Amino acid sequence: MKKLLFLFFLSTLLSAKSYEPTQIDLQIISHTFNEEFDQAKKLSQEQIKLNPNSPKYYYYLINTKILEYYQRVVELDPEKRDEGRKILNKEIIDYCESIIDKFDDNKLNIENKFYYGTIYAYLGRIYGIDGSWWSAFRSGLKSKNIMEDILKSDPQFYDAYLVLGMLNYYADRLSGITSFVAGILGFSGDREKGLTQLHTAYEKGKLTFGQSALTLIEVYASLEGNEYASLSYFESFINRFPQNKRTLNAYCQILMNIGKIKKAESIIKNDKQNLVDYYAKARLNDIKGNSELAIQFGERALEKEKKLYRGGGATVRYIIVYNSWLAGNNSKVKKYEPALNERYRGLFTVIKSNETESKWLHDLSVQIASDKSIADIESCVKSKPNFSKAKGFEDQFNLLLGAFYFERGVFDKAEQYYNRSINAADNRDKYSAVKNLIEIYSRQNVDKSKVKTLLDVIDDLNNDRLKYRAKDLEKKYNL
Repeated sequence: MKKLLFLFFLSTLLSAKSYEPTQIDLQIISHTFNEEFDQAKKLSQEQIKLNPNSPKYYYYLINTKILEYYQRVVELDPEKRDEGRKILNKEIIDYCESIIDKFDDNKLNIENKFYYGTIYAYLGRIYGIDGSWWSAFRSGLKSKNIMEDILKSDPQFYDAYLVLGMLNYYADRLSGITSFVAGILGFSGDREKGLTQLHTAYEKGKLTFGQSALTLIEVYASLEGNEYASLSYFESFINRFPQNKRTLNAYCQILMNIGKIKKAESIIKNDKQNLVDYYAKARLNDIKGNSELAIQFGERALEKEKKLYRGGGATVRYIIVYNSWLAGNNSKVKKYEPALNERYRGLFTVIKSNETESKWLHDLSVQIASDKSIADIESCVKSKPNFSKAKGFEDQFNLLLGAFYFERGVFDKAEQYYNRSINAADNRDKYSAVKNLIEIYSRQNVDKSKVKTLLDVIDDLNNDRLKYRAKDLEKKYNL
């Protein structure tokens, strides 16, 4: 009996296969995720000619096409973006479908079945972007079945968890008609299971590191609104693919959003290849109080406004106007102020009407960004003006101090300041206060009554990002 068990164990070891990228694969992966798309496509096409009976290099080529797709969409004229997106969607959908028709998954080995199944997943993603939800979920279901078959054959084929994780996570986040269609086809979704599967692919997979890292970045930085959780995925991805401008710039934005100014400044100062865009440089210099540079980089950013993030142009114009006002450059204020959108025009009007308070608050933010000590900042706070006439300034002050203490690990004081703006009139300020309290209560153990109060506020806000993070608090505090 022992001999039979030993032989069975030995045969299992002999049949197990390690699926690692070849040197050619690694070159394609490097070119793809470093946004060197032409080189990646050229190598993939060469390998397709050499290996026409395998879906492997079609998979690599489609992966490159999809990453390039996002870049091409951003570069489209905003007025023609919807039409252009439709054309690009059809281009990728047609190509994926033509490749799928070339193969029969029943005749493929496990590795090739994985590539084939992932092409189905890519097809589903683009159908989803195109709004064709029935086709999206049909393709997703086919991909799901293939990945489950792979894991039955080889439970250690961890890369297969990427697709399963995406399907479980995204299906749980759907609403309306998309949720209805998903339900018909059996996609109920499970956020926690999906996150676990995505982490498994990221930590143990050998073939999909780039896709896994980018997916977790999107999940945490965007869908979950949990920038802190996204940092390690940004860093591991950028360490491996340092030429990826899109991800590097998104990382800089996240760092500035959460007050990690020193780290953002280090990246921008050491950017020898000019990968960091003018928008990030304008924001950094605005935060640091370098008005002339903020204006200079802001104007350079507007030269290629079409390539900016959604809302980036409006933000840059405000940076230029505000810093021109601080610098006393009235000609630039007159030039750019008429183009401010409604929100920024209203904000600038309040600032001009409360000049003393505004400049004091700006000086405090610059001191914080300059990495001043707690003692220095607390000394500055003693001269705080009365903000009673300056709409929203008190909440801005509270959020500044909350972020300052949070970044230095003084969570009790950070909590106090965030709590003062938990009912801010401006929903953006309220969202920031609530989101950061979630972070504090997630890291520390606090009285359940505090968590219940926060959950009630989240319930009233009706914000999807906060709602899902609230579930994590409920689980942690057994509420």
